[in-house]
Amino acid sequence: MATEITLFVLLMVASAVAMLAKRLSLPYTVTLVVAGLGLGMLPPHFAWLDLDTVRLTPELLFNIFLPMLLFEAAFHLSWPKFRENLTAILLLAVPGVIVAVGLGGTFAYWLEPLANTSLPLMVALLFASMLAATDPVSVVALFKELGVPKRLAVVMEGESLLNDAVGVVVFLVVSAMLGLGHTEVTVTPLWVARTLVWEVFVGIGIGAGVGLGVSWMTTLVDDHLVEIMLTTIAAFGSYLIATAFHSSAILAVVAAGMACGNVGARYGMTPTNRIAVESFWEYAVFVANGFVFLLLGKEIDVFRMLGHGAEIVIAWVALMVARGVVVLVVERALMRTREKLPPRWSGVLVWGGLRGSLSMVLALSLPLHFAYRELLVDLTFGVVLLSILLQGTTMTGLLRWSGAIGGGSAHVEYLRIRTALRATRAGLKHLDEQLAGGDIHTQTYDTLRGRLGGREAQLEEQLSQLDENLVDAQAAEVTRVERELLEVERQAIREASEAGLVPREALEVLLDDLSRRAHGHDEEGAHATKPAQAAAEVGAAAEAAAAAEDAPG
Repeated sequence: MATEITLFVLLMVASAVAMLAKRLSLPYTVTLVVAGLGLGMLPPHFAWLDLDTVRLTPELLFNIFLPMLLFEAAFHLSWPKFRENLTAILLLAVPGVIVAVGLGGTFAYWLEPLANTSLPLMVALLFASMLAATDPVSVVALFKELGVPKRLAVVMEGESLLNDAVGVVVFLVVSAMLGLGHTEVTVTPLWVARTLVWEVFVGIGIGAGVGLGVSWMTTLVDDHLVEIMLTTIAAFGSYLIATAFHSSAILAVVAAGMACGNVGARYGMTPTNRIAVESFWEYAVFVANGFVFLLLGKEIDVFRMLGHGAEIVIAWVALMVARGVVVLVVERALMRTREKLPPRWSGVLVWGGLRGSLSMVLALSLPLHFAYRELLVDLTFGVVLLSILLQGTTMTGLLRWSGAIGGGSAHVEYLRIRTALRATRAGLKHLDEQLAGGDIHTQTYDTLRGRLGGREAQLEEQLSQLDENLVDAQAAEVTRVERELLEVERQAIREASEAGLVPREALEVLLDDLSRRAHGHDEEGAHATKPAQAAAEVGAAAEAAAAAEDAPG
């Protein structure tokens, strides 16, 4: 019964935190961690809750939560957009992680003596490998809340989905080099290369096979409950099969999710069924995030962390410097390619490299007999907490300052110019009315008209010469308004359907059009006629209903 009570309490806390975070405009994930810290420090008279019956264990994270979180994120990741940024994603996720481990471990090895702590170089590299990968649980959840530009979101989400697998492989390799693996192996360059190739390609192959198989099965049914079950099988089935073949289960789930989202959802599901599947996974991830971040916070002993405060700060600085070097090198490497990253994104890519539950679980998986286990667990937990609380709470401000989302200097400048132009044109209109009414002399009109006309031309020139920051600010505004309009359209279609004003065939077409536009799959031309015809049917039905209501009884 204790486990059931714990689960109930965690769900209640997650729901309360979600409402509080929404009301206070705080990042949901960060608020959950703080709530988890509070649960971990409850006084003894709350012992009856027995919250320790549910812990953040490797088995719980890897076998339950991670497949759900990875699959849902990959399901919504557009393959065309992923492919357009593939070079940037791969550079950050593969060599980027390896370089980050080398640099981060070396920096930690050099700097930790400043805090009177000594780490052997290989142990420092092991520590860096546990924290090298950005945690998709943290990054994906945070970026969904903030609504960053699509390309930046794709790059960071794509990197976080892939570098998880690379980080785990590097961790396993370094562990084997230290003799901490489950089996004794001789670590050679050939063994490392063979392990990496097997983990990556077999994992992707299994995931793609499962995902495409499930996508084909969705074409055989028209039942949203069956399709939800099939996608659930794809998420957990790909993970279990890849684990059985000792390949990367993380990459398998990512491949399965992308296959189901880009093939199955698009060609095998009706619009209404697709909405049901997406709603299910949205709820599943909401629950998973609630548990993961609450348990993450609950596992951290704040008072114990304070005893290693200096070491934790030094380790965090070392890892951030390593991340910064990787981002700058990748940015320079892409400078002359079509995947060039805007320089103002550098800070976001560095600061957005949050660490999370995966790092903590890797630390907890260290053998109990390992001499440095307790120190590495404390350092890892401390860096994760510092990362989430410091980087997570300041991410919104950084995004606005860089112009990546509305509210930054670029957006403010854009609004200033546009408002000034509107005010100038209002002045010109008033001046014309004054002249037309005979209230001012022609010479006065000409003088003031010249001044205002010159100001209008100057402002128009400023708008026409907007730099890239302002263009992105304008694009962000367009994206925001488009989302609002899509939601208005969706609500209107629902109301028309509930009122019986639209036939099922037209409803399917309208929902298909909305879903395609919402996911960036709006195919102009070939699909333009059907939505228009369906909209006309809805309009005609609405007019007929209105006429019927107005007709005398």
